[in-house]
Amino acid sequence: MEKVILVEPEQPENTGFISRLCENFNADLRLIKPEFNLSETRKTANNAQKKIREARIYDSLEEAVKDLDHVVGTKPGRGSPLKQFKPRENTSLVIGRESSGLKNEELELCDSVVHIETGKYNSVNQSHAAGILMHSFYTEEDAKAEIESLQAIKDDVGEKTMELLKRSSPTEEEAKAVISEIKRGGIT
Repeated sequence: MEKVILVEPEQPENTGFISRLCENFNADLRLIKPEFNLSETRKTANNAQKKIREARIYDSLEEAVKDLDHVVGTKPGRGSPLKQFKPRENTSLVIGRESSGLKNEELELCDSVVHIETGKYNSVNQSHAAGILMHSFYTEEDAKAEIESLQAIKDDVGEKTMELLKRSSPTEEEAKAVISEIKRGGIT
């Protein structure tokens, strides 16, 4: 995940919590016209104070997304269900206002729109939604890297080795190390 953009955030606590998520998932924070002084977020930002200090503030969503590769907006009941969505490389996330979400004209600035599947009540707190979405995107990116690594193993050492390694769920670094060791040993 590249950037998280909050449109007109209304509650400093949520923005503080989201800055912590940005720290966890290595994303930059962008804000569109926050309705509070950023110093109010410090209490819930904890160890992510740097994310708040480095947050870029914009006057419009259009301005905030113009340099981004793939922008995903969120809206309850609109777009793809999160379970079915596969983020692309360099995906950035746009989250709307706590009180009313994203407007239709803001959704049109997004390359994709997703929603979180819930029970009867389809709205999720802004910081909770950010956590769910960021974790999902992060997990998908991780899975994509793992599949690419495993494909390289199959091409280099064969299907049986790939199946064995798949069961051990190696990281990309571990998979490359195994390929290297097998090649050095002359086993192919």
